Amino acid sequence: MGRRRRKRARVRVVPKRKLPTIFECPSCGATAVSVSISKGKEKVVRVVCSNCHLMGVYEYNPYLSPVDYFSKFLDEYEEGRLSQATLGEGDEGGEEDGES
Repeated sequence: MGRRRRKRARVRVVPKRKLPTIFECPSCGATAVSVSISKGKEKVVRVVCSNCHLMGVYEYNPYLSPVDYFSKFLDEYEEGRLSQATLGEGDEGGEEDGES
């Protein structure tokens, strides 16, 4: 005679939370701010809104994540030290002024 088998308790797999990669713009409110890191000759990080072209450029630091650069971007925006990037010639920004 044997005894009854016990049921094993299932281990719940909790998904690991990931940090965001696309952020909300403080100027226009669109979820269109991306952080791009270029590790070429000049190690720079660009934080750019693809909607209103608000841009911040920072020195690359291997200990910082994209969220940290976005928080620097927010701080500079609230201080008023950020400017809008210039639009290229092929962009549609100039067509809205009065042509109907």
